[in-house]
Amino acid sequence: MTPLLLLTLTAHANETSLPAAQGTALIQSWVTLIDQDSQTVADPAGYGDPEDDPGFKLNRARLGLQGADDQLQYGVTVGVSSPFDGVEASQGGSTSVQIVDAYGGWSPQENLWLVGGQQKVPVSREQLINSGDLVFTQRAVSTHWLSPGRDLGVVVDYRLSIARLRIGAFNGGGDFTGDSDAGKLYSARAEIELGEANTYQSFGVVDGWALGVGLDGYSNSTRSVSAMGGGADIAFRLRGLAILAEARVASVAPQEDLAVVPGVLSETERQGAMVQLGYTLGNLEPAVRYTLLDDHTDVEDSGDVSEAQAGVTYHCAQDRVRAGLGYVMRTEKGGSPVANDTVRAWFQVKL
Repeated sequence: MTPLLLLTLTAHANETSLPAAQGTALIQSWVTLIDQDSQTVADPAGYGDPEDDPGFKLNRARLGLQGADDQLQYGVTVGVSSPFDGVEASQGGSTSVQIVDAYGGWSPQENLWLVGGQQKVPVSREQLINSGDLVFTQRAVSTHWLSPGRDLGVVVDYRLSIARLRIGAFNGGGDFTGDSDAGKLYSARAEIELGEANTYQSFGVVDGWALGVGLDGYSNSTRSVSAMGGGADIAFRLRGLAILAEARVASVAPQEDLAVVPGVLSETERQGAMVQLGYTLGNLEPAVRYTLLDDHTDVEDSGDVSEAQAGVTYHCAQDRVRAGLGYVMRTEKGGSPVANDTVRAWFQVKL
């Protein structure tokens, strides 16, 4: 489907010029000021804990080009990012420079878009929020582990008045170079948006109020496991207030492929939720977030975690520059508790 869409885009481009390209850049760096679990050898891997010892880290660095008009859109972004946490790092999370996005889109009629290429799977409001607009520069642990990220495929995006529907079909392997198995990832997301403000952002004072409500689901079949999941989210903005809440569930089961070791040995139910509250006071944005994740609902172990984060971000240069300071409190609700709270500062430049 994606090659056909790209051929259609090429043919259309011969009839009209492409939209002018604009450069994009995102640099996010962290400074860990205090880390309770600092060890001379290694910290224990845990969900949501990147295992940072006191020091500096480049969390994300991305460069890209993108353009859009009423009929065409395109974008290419390359970059590097650090593993989300110790669990992802132990599973071989890459830190090399890679293609983040590479997509092209065409609007055959008003309010309808066909977008093909490497792009975000339309699942989870927080996952779909641009990384440069995240309050704490990092998503909640429940969002990261219970939502698909990016994949190679095509999305049909239809908007009508206050409603929006996105349906996607993807390879399912997360590899932009091709498909490694016969399984596919399918997703659908329906939204209702009320008000004029952008509910995929939190900073800024809006006129009146805005409300966004979303429901989504996905299924993914790979050689080792099959997964199904879904969630509901709500975003509300009133003047300087911004609230985001999301609940997610997922079910993962091993496949009958003896050539590949599955990530789970039996059907596993997972669930998580997050709620975030922030307020804009001039150039300052104080915010708090609370997250729950249970990676196996039938077992009480170190996969049952909660994370509470509080901090304040200073926005300047028309929000192209951000600097913040926050405290992250992590709690292992099952298994052995670990002292792994963190005091973190962050700095961001976005163009």
